[in-house]
Amino acid sequence: MAVIEHDEWIRRADLIGKKAEPMVAEAEKTGCFSLELRDYVHELEMHKALRPLQYGGSGIGAFTFSEIVRTIANYNASAAWLVYFVVLHEQWVAFLDEKGRQEVYDSDKLTGDIFMPLGQIEYVDGGVRISGQWSFGSGVLWNDWMGLGAIVQVPGEDPQPCLVNVEKAQLEVIEDWNPFGLRGTGSHSVKVDDVFVPWHRILPVLNAKNKGEPVGGHYSDEPIFKVPFMAFFCLGFPAISTGIAQRVARDLKVRVEGRQRILYNMKEWESPIAQRNLAEVMVKVDAIEAMNTRYIDQLEDWIEAGTPVVSEEEKNKMSAWRSHVGKEASDLAFHAMSLLGASATGSGDPLETAARDAFMVYIHLGQIYEDNMMAYGRTQFGLSGHPLL
Repeated sequence: MAVIEHDEWIRRADLIGKKAEPMVAEAEKTGCFSLELRDYVHELEMHKALRPLQYGGSGIGAFTFSEIVRTIANYNASAAWLVYFVVLHEQWVAFLDEKGRQEVYDSDKLTGDIFMPLGQIEYVDGGVRISGQWSFGSGVLWNDWMGLGAIVQVPGEDPQPCLVNVEKAQLEVIEDWNPFGLRGTGSHSVKVDDVFVPWHRILPVLNAKNKGEPVGGHYSDEPIFKVPFMAFFCLGFPAISTGIAQRVARDLKVRVEGRQRILYNMKEWESPIAQRNLAEVMVKVDAIEAMNTRYIDQLEDWIEAGTPVVSEEEKNKMSAWRSHVGKEASDLAFHAMSLLGASATGSGDPLETAARDAFMVYIHLGQIYEDNMMAYGRTQFGLSGHPLL
């Protein structure tokens, strides 16, 4: 695959957004965007965007990755969420043992994961047997590989959280995804029973997270190896929130322009109150965009300097920024819906959908506002921050 430049990736992201938008109602109803959209994403080779060059990828950096996700979120957050993870999960595959990453990349299939270390492990010759059940498997209906969380003692390492990469054919999907928002992400539960996984398909997370070091040592000088693992891993959250906020402001303006204030015999856009309210929404979007940009600029600075390890304070500051963007976007979406009244509250209304989706991004485990603000505050006094970082 020839290296694809930034503008082409964004063009492809826009195509995906346009294709996904008419599918939203069906995805909300069924609980996941269809395999038709999955196949289109695969055809456009989005799954190779982050993959290292030597394995046929483009090795994109933080800015391009963030813009791909934000662009699709301008159309629909669930579609952006799915593509975010399609691209993202090639990151941890790149940290696997050489044989493991070669196997996954050669398959040309999509990869998912569930980090929570809930698996029960039995050690056997050549690897482990894993059993267990995990919730929130975003995009599992799209994926052919799933990294499942478990505490494993890989040879030569201390026991630690690991991703144990299982083939889709070896797991059971429990279709139980029926949430408030992000309904189209197909984040169902999965179950495995006594499945063998060889050592080369198991990733000890701590070396990647704490050192930026692949199993077997460094083999590439690409962006994903030159930046703090979790800060890069989570860049899609503020990107999606920013894309939602931009969509909300755009939709609000269009709808205000087309509304009539019957009791006052005037068009709504002529009302000083409506003008003031729209301006406030737009300024809040500007602030959300600015913080998302600052987040990406920091990642790009670290990539430029080759800084995979940063201080506890810096890691937790990034989490606080992500949470702030998520909270502001969620608050903004519900506020915009309130400005339009009951006409924007119907199930499936684009603004109603955006508000629900923004809220779900805001309350994701890695985004919980109170946790991340507390953790950042702790680092100001020399205390440890968030345990996931």
